[in-house]
Amino acid sequence: MQKTGSFTAKLVLIFIFQLMCVSAFAAESLKVEVQPQNVGVGDTVQINLTVQSTEDFQMNDPQLSEIPGLKYLQGQNAGQSSSTRMNFINGKTDFSKTVQQQYVFQFQALKAGFVTIPAITVEVNGKQIRSAPQKIAVSQKSQARQQPAGRPQYKDDEGDQFQAEDDDMFSQLMRQRQKMLEDVQKQMGQGFGGRGGGGQGAPGGQGNQGGGGFGQQNQIPSRTIEGLNTNEAFFVLLETDKKQVYEGEQITTTWYLYTRGNIESLDRAKFPDLKGFWKEIIEEVPSLQFTEEMVNGVMYRKALLAAHALFPIKPGKTTIDEFKIKAKVRLPTQFGWGSLQEYTKSSKRTEVNVLPLPTEGKPLSFSGAVGQFTIQTQVDGTQFPAGQPIAIKVRLEGQGNAKVIELPEIKWPENLEVYDTKSESKFFKDGLSFKEFEILVIAKNQGEVKIPQINFSYFDPISKQYVTKSTEEFSINITPPVKGSTLAPLKATDKLEAQKAEVEKVFLPITELSSSWMSWTDAKLPVLIILSLAAIITVLGRFFMAFKNLRMSPQLSFKVDTKLKVLEGAVKNKNYRLFGAEAINLLYLVTAHLAQEQSATQDWTALFYKMPENYRQSYEKKLNELFDYFQMVGFAPDSIREQALSRNAPEEMMKEIKATALKIVAELP
Repeated sequence: MQKTGSFTAKLVLIFIFQLMCVSAFAAESLKVEVQPQNVGVGDTVQINLTVQSTEDFQMNDPQLSEIPGLKYLQGQNAGQSSSTRMNFINGKTDFSKTVQQQYVFQFQALKAGFVTIPAITVEVNGKQIRSAPQKIAVSQKSQARQQPAGRPQYKDDEGDQFQAEDDDMFSQLMRQRQKMLEDVQKQMGQGFGGRGGGGQGAPGGQGNQGGGGFGQQNQIPSRTIEGLNTNEAFFVLLETDKKQVYEGEQITTTWYLYTRGNIESLDRAKFPDLKGFWKEIIEEVPSLQFTEEMVNGVMYRKALLAAHALFPIKPGKTTIDEFKIKAKVRLPTQFGWGSLQEYTKSSKRTEVNVLPLPTEGKPLSFSGAVGQFTIQTQVDGTQFPAGQPIAIKVRLEGQGNAKVIELPEIKWPENLEVYDTKSESKFFKDGLSFKEFEILVIAKNQGEVKIPQINFSYFDPISKQYVTKSTEEFSINITPPVKGSTLAPLKATDKLEAQKAEVEKVFLPITELSSSWMSWTDAKLPVLIILSLAAIITVLGRFFMAFKNLRMSPQLSFKVDTKLKVLEGAVKNKNYRLFGAEAINLLYLVTAHLAQEQSATQDWTALFYKMPENYRQSYEKKLNELFDYFQMVGFAPDSIREQALSRNAPEEMMKEIKATALKIVAELP
C-alpha cells in the first residue's frame, strides 16, 4: 500500500517541474482580426488584437499608427484572462496554461478602394512580436444597414439611446464606451493619446484638422513656451506684465495651472513668499475653472490659480518665488483614463530688476506714491457753527498703490484746529485704488475761513517724471455758536479729558446708600442669598474659563508665542522690515481664527465678513489699525516707512499687538 504523504510530495514535485518546463519553453503569439473585410465609406472597421502566451507576461498598451484611408475613433483594453488545466493520462500528469490579453480598436472608413492594415508590433516581456499586414475593401455605398446572412432583423427599441443596429452585447457595450469617450474628449478638446492634429493614437487622425477630433467650432488660443516638457501631467506657469520696474511701481502677476489630464485633488503646497514686495490680492480662486489652450501643439486645460499686484519696496534685484502645487492626476490613454498618479510641480522663479526713483526733480511734497493719481477735497456744506467739528475729506485715487500715500502737509489757518484724522483705503481688482482721509477740524471764532490749497506729488513710471497736482482753495463760513447750546467750543486738547470724564462717569463709585434702603437687620437674609449666588457664579465662571483654556488650540497658542518672540527680537535689533512683515503674519493668523478659518488664504477684508458679529465688533477696528501700521513698516518704501515709525514708536506698537494677540488667544474657544 502506497503512503498518501509520499504520493502528495511526488505530485507537488511533478507540478513544479512541469511549471519550470512550461516557463522555459513559453511561447507567445499575436493574432490580429479585422472585421468586416468589406465595408462602405463611413462604416466602422474593428481591429481585434489578441496576445497569447503560455505564461504570465507584461506588455505596454499597443499604439496603432495612423492608417491611410481610416479615421481613428477609439481603443479599448478588453482585459486579460488566464486559465490553467491539469490532466491525468495513462498515469502521467500534464499541465497547460494559457494567458490572453485582448485589445479592440475602431476606425471609420474615409474613402473607397483597398485599405492596408499595416503590420502591428507589440513587445511582450522584452520580446517583439509582429503581425502580418491585412487588406480590406471599401466601397462607395455604406454596408452598415445590411444584416449578416442568417441573422433576423429586430426593430430598435424606442427611448434606448444605446440600442445597437446588431443585437450582440459586445457591440452595445462598445457604443456606450464610444459615447463616454466622446463626452470626455469634448471636455478635453482632444482625443486620448493625441497631440493636436491627429498624431499617433489621437482621435484626430486623417481628415480631422486642428486636433479636436470633432471639428473646431470655437477658436482655441495657441501659444509657445520655450523649454516646456509636454510629457508632464501638469505644470504651473507664472505670467508677469513687467520684469523691470521702478521702486513702488505695480507688477501684475498671474499664476496658471495647465494640465493634460483630469485633476482629482489639488493642494496648494506653497504660496509664494514674495519677500521684497508689497502685495495686493487681485484674485485667489476657491475652485478651478478650466478653459482650453494649445501649448506647443498640445491641447491643455488651463485654470487660474491666483493673481496679485506686487509693488517692490526697494531698488535692486528681487525675485518672485515659486508657487508649488501637489495634485493627483489621471492622464488620458487610448483605452480611457490611466491610473491615478501624484505629482508636485512649481512655477519658475522670476527675477525682477527694480530701478531707483530718480532724485532729480523730486518735489518736497513727494511721499512715495508711484503711478497716476488724482486728488480732491470735499466738505459737506459751506456754513458751520463755531466750536463744532467740521469733517474735511481728502481723497487720492488712481492707478497704483494708494495705500502707501500719506496725508500731504496742509497749512491750516490759525482759526482752525485739527481735532482728529482717520483714513480708509482699498485696492480694486482692476488695479485702481484709493485712500481717503477724513480730517476733523474745529473753528475757534466766527467769520470766513479759507481751506488752503493741498499739494500732492507722485512719480509717473510711464512718463518717467514727477507730477504735482493741487486742490483748489475754497472758503467756508463760520457762524456764532448754536444758541441754547451748553457746550463750550471744543478744543483738540480737550479730547483726552472728555474720554477720561466718560470713563469716570461709567465707573463712578457709590459712596452712600439711599435713606430708603432697608436696615441691615431687615436685609440680612436677602443679602446673604445674593452673596451666595455671586460666589457660585464666580466659581462657575472660573470653571468655564479654565475649561475654555483647556479646549483652546495649543497649536495656536504656540504659534502666537513663537511669533511674538520673533517680533520682540526684531524690535530689539531694529530690524523694522522683519518687524512689520512678521506682525502682518501674526495678524493674519489670529484674524483667521476669529473668522473660524484654520489659515488665512483669503483677502484681509474678506476675513471680517466671515467673523462672528461679537468678534467683529470687538476687534475689527483695532486689527485694521494695527494692519495699516505694520503694512507700512514692513512693505512700504523707505521714505514712507520712516514716517510711520516716527509717528508711532515700534516699542509701543509691540506692546499693542502683543496685548491684542494674547487677548484673542484667551477668548477663542
